[in-house]
Amino acid sequence: EAPTSPAAGPCDEEPTSPLRGLSQPVQPLQRHDMVDHYFFKPAWCDVCEGILTGNGIQCQGPCGRKCHRGVGKNTFNCYAYMLAQPCDPCAEPIMEGRYRFRDLFRQWGRDIKTSAKELVVVEAWKEQHKLGNVKKVKEFAYQTRERWSDARAKRYFLVAQLASIAAVHCLTYMLTLFFGASLHGEHGWRLACLQAVHSVNLLLILEGCLSLLVFVLARQAQRYSELIHAFAKEILFLDVRDLHIDVWLAGAAVERVMAFALASTGFLAAFSAAVWLRELVLAGDCSTAS
Repeated sequence: EAPTSPAAGPCDEEPTSPLRGLSQPVQPLQRHDMVDHYFFKPAWCDVCEGILTGNGIQCQGPCGRKCHRGVGKNTFNCYAYMLAQPCDPCAEPIMEGRYRFRDLFRQWGRDIKTSAKELVVVEAWKEQHKLGNVKKVKEFAYQTRERWSDARAKRYFLVAQLASIAAVHCLTYMLTLFFGASLHGEHGWRLACLQAVHSVNLLLILEGCLSLLVFVLARQAQRYSELIHAFAKEILFLDVRDLHIDVWLAGAAVERVMAFALASTGFLAAFSAAVWLRELVLAGDCSTAS
């Protein structure tokens, strides 16, 4: 019998491209369930691979990784780096090794720097709360979310798209007619029409590419939404949901608008391509007749 390969586990799955499964709902990446942990026995940070003792952070999720609360060995903020990564059960922890006593003293000095930085950030946010700036941001975010519904955003996009098409078409037509009339005589207007439709085609291709890019970025924002919220709350001491800002909802709204943008751009591009082919045939007939 031929040997059978073992069944592929979750750690054997190949990473998927952002362009795959665009029609499927986005599943957010799992964030770390980080808690404060006091390491009585020296351990090793899974980020900087430096000595970890005293106050630290450990994930209670499936990965079980641990790190410094802030500054680590040649790392500005181990905790920030850890929060920016998903909780991956396949991540291999750092194996314990040897250390020297001077490594302990160096890390204690880094921990003091971390505590000082956290104190500065906390006091800065307290000052912003006293000045009322946080309340202003909260009100602005709430008003923006209430004002810009999906229907309104789609309507504004369609109007802007049609206006840009009309502007490019008219501008290209007038410039081509002005500079080409002396060379092509009575057939200059036909050349101007062909060139104007060609410019509109290029504009629609550019708009389609930009819409697709924003669409993909919106889906990526949804995918990393939990990591972004955790990073802002734990590192910046800012709960963005308390400011009426939800990365998942914002990404989903942008995704819906860009899906409409791709559909409208595709329809207009197909219509413009048909007009361009017609103008190309008519321009060829004019050249043959002349």
